[in-house]
Amino acid sequence: MSEIEAAKTVRNFFDAFNAQDDWAYQQAHNFPHIRINDQGDMSIVMNAKELLPIQVVADYLRRNQDWHHSTLDSLKAIHVSPSKVHFDIEFSRYNSKGERYTGYKALWVVTEKDGHWGILVRSTYAPFQIG
Repeated sequence: MSEIEAAKTVRNFFDAFNAQDDWAYQQAHNFPHIRINDQGDMSIVMNAKELLPIQVVADYLRRNQDWHHSTLDSLKAIHVSPSKVHFDIEFSRYNSKGERYTGYKALWVVTEKDGHWGILVRSTYAPFQIG
């Protein structure tokens, strides 16, 4: 059951990201939330109010990459416990012409806290960093 709920959370993240739905995007996270980028730099977001609005992220990607949407290409649970799942993930980004222009591998940790499944850690090779 934990793997199913955790996988649903990851899919919800991508749906919220593409729809630029801040509430659903926030709900896909657990806090504090940790992100590790391609350089190994880590950022910690303590709560939903500190999470960068999805519209800001989407606008940045559109301006700099002609981003239109992202797809979840592969989702493999590699470690599963009743309250935590590690996923090996691959995702792609597509431009406004519908062309895939990049793809990334990632390791995400999804946890259950107080009955809520959310992404706790995202470690990706995506170089995205605003500021």
